[in-house]
Amino acid sequence: MAKAPTSVLNINEIGHIEQLPDEIILYLFENYIRLVDLYVAFYPLNHRRINGIINSARFHANIPSRDIFHIKSFSHFAPQIISLYLSTFCNDLDLSKLVNLRSLHIEKPTQTQLTSIQAEFLPNLLYLSLSHCWYNAHELPRHLKNMAESCPFKNLRYYILPHGEVIRLLPKYDRLHSKTNNSQKHYELN
Repeated sequence: MAKAPTSVLNINEIGHIEQLPDEIILYLFENYIRLVDLYVAFYPLNHRRINGIINSARFHANIPSRDIFHIKSFSHFAPQIISLYLSTFCNDLDLSKLVNLRSLHIEKPTQTQLTSIQAEFLPNLLYLSLSHCWYNAHELPRHLKNMAESCPFKNLRYYILPHGEVIRLLPKYDRLHSKTNNSQKHYELN
């Protein structure tokens, strides 16, 4: 009679994260570990390989509530953040440090944040969404209000205004002959 396999865990066979390939560690850091946890748990280890992987990572930051916003970790990793979804009021968040940001969604932007949404601070921005809240499109700073007429962002392709209007900005070399409807307008960049 054959013996049934047992699932006894041998403590000597348990691996460590540093035994994983760089690609898997990078994938875990970019997709599953929050910035604050990465900053507190891994960065202070002073492990050359792990720190190299952390420094090469590109992060998608999601800040759903004020209690999980950690200014030190956010500031430390700011140049590596490529996507930010901010759904809470965060007065001390400095958008001008997010130089590699490609996608920005803010549900409750402060006036300072609205003012800092500028091409010189966010040169790689492709997508900008400002959810409706206590202000309307007429109260936006001039550079955001007139984005369809003169867009200073060379890479921006989609801009969603607080009242829900979607503006799709097309570069001159990318002339798409698509139908426009009332909810989405197409503009050609200068």
